[in-house]
Amino acid sequence: MKFNRRNKDLPKVDPVKIKPLFGMEPGKWLTMAYALGLVLFVFLVAILPDMIDGHKRVTFTSTSGVVAVYVDDVYKGGTPFTTKIESGRHQVSYRVNGHEIDSFTIKVGHPVFLNWLLPRTQKVSSSASLTSEALASRSKELLEDVDSYSAILEYDDVHRYPPIYTQYAQSCGSAYDADVLKAALQFVTTEEMHQDSEAALSSLGVSMDSPYSQLDGSSTVGVADAEAPTVTAKSTKLKTDVISIDGFTIPAADFSNGREVTASYPAVMEAGELVHTEPFNISAYCITEYQYALFTAANPDWALSNKDNLMASGLVDDYYLDGITLSLTTATNRPIRNISWYAADAFCKWLSSISGVTVYLPSENQWIAASLTDTEGGFQKSLMPSTAEKFPAAMLGSVWEMTGTRFIPLARISDADIEETLNAYNVQTAMVVKGGSYVSDMKSIDRYSVGVASRRLCSDFMGFRIAWN
Repeated sequence: MKFNRRNKDLPKVDPVKIKPLFGMEPGKWLTMAYALGLVLFVFLVAILPDMIDGHKRVTFTSTSGVVAVYVDDVYKGGTPFTTKIESGRHQVSYRVNGHEIDSFTIKVGHPVFLNWLLPRTQKVSSSASLTSEALASRSKELLEDVDSYSAILEYDDVHRYPPIYTQYAQSCGSAYDADVLKAALQFVTTEEMHQDSEAALSSLGVSMDSPYSQLDGSSTVGVADAEAPTVTAKSTKLKTDVISIDGFTIPAADFSNGREVTASYPAVMEAGELVHTEPFNISAYCITEYQYALFTAANPDWALSNKDNLMASGLVDDYYLDGITLSLTTATNRPIRNISWYAADAFCKWLSSISGVTVYLPSENQWIAASLTDTEGGFQKSLMPSTAEKFPAAMLGSVWEMTGTRFIPLARISDADIEETLNAYNVQTAMVVKGGSYVSDMKSIDRYSVGVASRRLCSDFMGFRIAWN
């Protein structure tokens, strides 16, 4: 079937005509409108955001390593770093641990075209050398850093080793302190630290022996006594109007304070050296809870009620006197625990002031000399000490005992004496603790075992006994 299609006539319409505007033909004023629209678009997208923001990226660098930068007395970061700074004039201060080494005014520009998309960066640099105060502060910082990082024996993606030696060399340059570097080398405990220290020495053009280089892992270091020397203790007492402490006089002695060990770390912590100790007195027992209660009664700053202030001062941690009930009515002989090295040192100073004799924490060598009086080799498996009739009680077991000896990882294989340097910079290193505790494996602890504790650490397994002249 076929269909016939008929053409239909469409209705006629008038053509659309754009009318003139302000006497301008359509083609002209439309072109102008498009141009204005484009200009407005560019302004809104490329210019207005930067006008509103009013900042510019500024990169701060320094030839003195990591330096704190303050802009208008507000801390911004440690060099090198980049941050946004508001346009205009600003006062910049470069500081090392609070000591200003450089100060000047900068003018930050205000780029206003696509700066948000393609940011322009202004560079600010300082070539100022460290002042004497800043150098001393950086030296102290190095010693404190190596003390902290010497406790870490393995590094991974989470715990990474920072180049603390090379940063010191970079920031100090030829003004470096040789005694500080020598001291810092005795805290090298890993290959990462060793390589860092060698790179630092190389950059400074310095030749300095590193004790760590002696650790080949195949040879041995240290000497041991063929037979433990016989040391005989004599009973004594430290008496004051407030407190009375039983003790023993330990005569002069010569002995090895360790053993022959593999030339590796941490084995070298117990490498034996032949030492001599002069006569001294040591308490028969660890200081007890009752004796510490007498101390806090006379020194309320060390009472539990003042713990927050002690923590804020860095003298104790959150476990100070945790679980300990101090009483002046019950004379318990349980050793005081959960007190810090600082607290034990304060106890000694208090006892010195009321006794008229010099009281102190025994050195590691003195502690070993006192332990040589124990011919029975007992190990205390509880907090309650045995009777001290012929020698100090419970030197092995009971609680780890604090000493007055700094923990310097490589001190046993180094001839350098760095105590004066550490004291000069008031570096609060970790301290040696001795004897193990009642929860220790008695087969792995003897008089030569070396424990380590930070000065603010408070532990339920750590106490102290005193020594006096």
